[in-house]
Amino acid sequence: MLELTVRLRVTALMAAALLSACASTQSAGPSRLGPAALTSGVEIDIDGALPLVDTRSDPLLAGRVGIGDESAALRYHATYMLEPGDVFAGQTAAPKRFGGQRFGQELRMRLPAVAGSPLALKFRAETRDVWQTDRGIVEQQRQLAKLEWSPGLARLDLQWGTGGAMADSQLALDCALRGTLQMSLPNGSAAAGPAMRVTGRDCLVRTSDPRYSELAAATWGVALAWRSTEYETELLFSVIDPGVGEATLRQEIEASYQFGLSHRRAHGDWSTEGLVAMRYAPSWDLARLREAGAYASDTDAYWMAKMSLTRHLPAVSLSANWSHSADPMWFMPDIGEQKHRLDVRLDLSRLLAAVAPEVNPQLSMQWNWHEARSRADAVTGDNAIKLNMAVAW
Repeated sequence: MLELTVRLRVTALMAAALLSACASTQSAGPSRLGPAALTSGVEIDIDGALPLVDTRSDPLLAGRVGIGDESAALRYHATYMLEPGDVFAGQTAAPKRFGGQRFGQELRMRLPAVAGSPLALKFRAETRDVWQTDRGIVEQQRQLAKLEWSPGLARLDLQWGTGGAMADSQLALDCALRGTLQMSLPNGSAAAGPAMRVTGRDCLVRTSDPRYSELAAATWGVALAWRSTEYETELLFSVIDPGVGEATLRQEIEASYQFGLSHRRAHGDWSTEGLVAMRYAPSWDLARLREAGAYASDTDAYWMAKMSLTRHLPAVSLSANWSHSADPMWFMPDIGEQKHRLDVRLDLSRLLAAVAPEVNPQLSMQWNWHEARSRADAVTGDNAIKLNMAVAW
């Protein structure tokens, strides 16, 4: 494999030194412009790998232009990436993707201090083109704006995004606006001790069901956390309130509630995470809908739980994930399900890499089991064993 790397960094240190030297020769006194005021510079990075890449995530060509460093009040970064397709990634099957390109821009600004702490603004925009064999060019766009403020033991974080940049990985929600206020309680600090967190989001429900297409939902929550370097325990309460339903629904969807306790711990090679919660979700009587032409509201109350366990060893990694009654659509009536799932994964990639590092081997075994029970007590399930193997050639 031929790897091409070109790096060029141009800073203003030499210019600042010359200006400072010239200013020192003037009789009007010392100059107010010194090297510290001109430490921002321009940085250009170009990386590439030819003729083949190890994985589909490795770029054929990547470039970056940066203006300003960590101490600058204004920083700008632009990135470009040429992504490999199935041909350049060494795939033997029929190619489905020729490749793609990704262009991103990021602007960071540090504003004057408010209440002793500066405001930090961040703007990011990204455009991605994927060249597919069957669908042509597929374009994806994402934008993200972020405001941060940390006065003392409190921290405020406001985010706005589009194009899936704010999608929730645990719920079927895409939240364009999100706000978080975290406060350390007495005898606490920003990194440890008791803390309180208040969150609020303005979202859209993401589902293929046309009745709930583009349905708005507001969600907010309060959490009380106890933290240390090895563990974090949270007592949390959250509400999901969908907006007024579409005309086909003929009824407004009531709010759903969750009250739970979560715990995360890391010790050596072990890491665990668990959640136990009580959920109250709206339910509709579909039989009455067919008879009377209207929904009859009711409430489902049930327990849900999730648990994950991971151990990373020098040669292998073992992880297990179990969930009971966990469903991203649990807050929606008549389509939310109670899903039970168990996943066990054994990764032997590092063990094989010690024997043959030149081919970047990937080997993992996974067992997946899941069962879903709908509001109408319809049960579906699946059980599968997967073996994943890959080498670079």
